[in-house]
Amino acid sequence: MGKLLALSVCFCFLVLGASSISFRQQPEENACQFQRLNAQRPDNRIESEGGYIETWNPNNQEFECAGVALSRLVLRRNALRRPFYSNAPQEIFIQQGRGYFGLIFPGCPSTYEEPAQQGRRHQSQRPPRRFQGQDQSQQQQDSHQKVHRFDEGDLIAVPTGVAFWMYNDHDTDVVAVSLTDTNNNDNQLDQFPRRFNLAGNHEQEFLRYQQQSRRRSLPYSPYSPQTQPKQEDREFSPRGQHGRRERAGQEQENEGGNIFSGFTPEFLAQAFQVDDRQILQNLRGENESDEQGAIVTVRGGLRILSPDRKRRQQYERPDEEEEYDEDEYEYDEEERQQDRRRGRGSRGSGNGIEETICTASFKKNIGRNRSPDIYNPQAGSLKTANELNLLILRWLGLSAEYGNLYRNALFVPHYNTNAHSIIYALRGRAHVQVVDSNGDRVFDEELQEGHVLVVPQNFAVAGKSQSENFEYVAFKTDSRPSIANLAGENSFIDNLPEEVVANSYGLPREQARQLKNNNPFKFFVPPSEQSLRAVA
Repeated sequence: MGKLLALSVCFCFLVLGASSISFRQQPEENACQFQRLNAQRPDNRIESEGGYIETWNPNNQEFECAGVALSRLVLRRNALRRPFYSNAPQEIFIQQGRGYFGLIFPGCPSTYEEPAQQGRRHQSQRPPRRFQGQDQSQQQQDSHQKVHRFDEGDLIAVPTGVAFWMYNDHDTDVVAVSLTDTNNNDNQLDQFPRRFNLAGNHEQEFLRYQQQSRRRSLPYSPYSPQTQPKQEDREFSPRGQHGRRERAGQEQENEGGNIFSGFTPEFLAQAFQVDDRQILQNLRGENESDEQGAIVTVRGGLRILSPDRKRRQQYERPDEEEEYDEDEYEYDEEERQQDRRRGRGSRGSGNGIEETICTASFKKNIGRNRSPDIYNPQAGSLKTANELNLLILRWLGLSAEYGNLYRNALFVPHYNTNAHSIIYALRGRAHVQVVDSNGDRVFDEELQEGHVLVVPQNFAVAGKSQSENFEYVAFKTDSRPSIANLAGENSFIDNLPEEVVANSYGLPREQARQLKNNNPFKFFVPPSEQSLRAVA
């Protein structure tokens, strides 16, 4: 009986231990030990027919600590980013432009169908689909999964293994910044970002860094003199299609086929029930030109089946977030706690995304044209997307915020209690300071447009705008990040008893009171003259 009881107790501990596994894997030992942080720039560009993709080196210590990878996509007019899927979840922020995107969920039905009557209103003029052995009367109209519109300021959530494509139907270039969470438990491969291309025959975005990593016997550290790259290697290096580049008389080959390239024509012919040789060759990426790449230009534009604007306005909400219904997806605090005990993003909670994934919302606009969550007319604004207003993020274990800081305004020193923060500067510039656990400033520089700064969990950060507007997006590695302010109203200092403040900092009561109460602002602090006027 005693042995049985002991076994039962051990089993309970095993179950509890398994249910409390974190949603994110732990970084390698010493990956988050910094003497200083660096603002990172993209160091690789892959040109394509319809645009280009820029990438940041995921082997840099900051990105290894946060367990993320970053890339930036530029689509020109009528450019299509060909379908692909990734080994880890993504957050994509639309910095500029508008267009269409699609997510192909396995098992979800095709809910967009061309009308049977060609005279009816629809946008696609392609001939109807016809199967082998069928006559004209048996032809089928095209059908596919839902096509979504995106606009500037949208945050798009892309789950692991879900195929994604994007198209620009306007004259303005689309600029999209993508974060891939490689430390996410949904990624059961190694901690390296992978793009599984579903069309074409072009270089993978991060293949270059993967090959570099394999050649090194020691982990890369930008702070080690032995591994410091040469100046010419650090400079931005545009690259051509298929990753071919001439250096020192040698040609480097980083060619990458699509998923179908690896299957034999016989397998594909039987799988798709086609015997046309050209179809099979194109499917395997054999007839590709060097100029096409991951982004192709659609001659004459892509004809997409979607409701026209008048029809959409009849059922869309004013903020164009028609897919999300707060009341439908509301869940209480007890369920949240259960999810956190199981691990964020657990699919064992029931009655959640599993039953609504085919109709779930995958985007939320957090740009400057929307009503902000935090607003100070003299200092700036902040808009967030997390699991409470975009439920899919609960599954991905990610979130994001968009900030706009006015000239000489400051966002107060604060830290994220449960997440890394990856700050991408959209426009303008700001003086940013980051402090580690030893009280040392590990970053004290200007953050400029197009640069990325990784702020590790619990590191304190503050910033002051040096331009008319400093706009940024901060990706967070938790679906419900918690921010602790160190100054201002309802901050750490503000919530301490006056006596504790006085004795902790060796101050008289009057000065302790000033430290607690002189800043009436919660997050954004206006320039000093306005602040003094507000206090007076």
